[in-house]
Amino acid sequence: MKYFLGIVPPDSIYTRLLQIQKAHGDNRLEPHITLRLPVSLVHADQWIQTIANVAAGFKPFQVVLPGTGTFGTRVLFVSVSSDPLAQLYDLLIPVLKPFEVPQGVERHDGYHPHLTLGRSWCGFTVEDFRKMRELADEYLAEGNIAFTVNSIRIYHKPDAHAGYRTFSDVPLSPLSPLL
Repeated sequence: MKYFLGIVPPDSIYTRLLQIQKAHGDNRLEPHITLRLPVSLVHADQWIQTIANVAAGFKPFQVVLPGTGTFGTRVLFVSVSSDPLAQLYDLLIPVLKPFEVPQGVERHDGYHPHLTLGRSWCGFTVEDFRKMRELADEYLAEGNIAFTVNSIRIYHKPDAHAGYRTFSDVPLSPLSPLL
């Protein structure tokens, strides 16, 4: 079973981004910002408890969605701007690794938070990307699109043939002295 962590935008943003995606294909995952890439776990209970412990010491924070971007022709995304999100990532990753199956060589080019609109391997074409980007840019130009992150979503993939599903939402603590 594999797990990953994400941040899900509120319904108003979620619905709008999902409409943009669904008009051109299926991304196979709900709109989210990946916080931890998919991993297999050695100790799932300890991994989940560690996430809860970190979240309990972290205040809710703002995320701004300033524009769109791409990873070449493979991925179209909405950019994410949030210093606290990067700080949360920096706190979580080292404390989670002891409970994860080692992945061999991991990329070390830094955390690049983004909200994926489409991935080419899900069937989106260059033309789909162009149209989705145009729609997303129009939406983002409406004003300062931002939201408060109040929880971390844990996703799991129960077996190799299933898609990722919500496992649980772990709340951040509004009473936290951190950040």
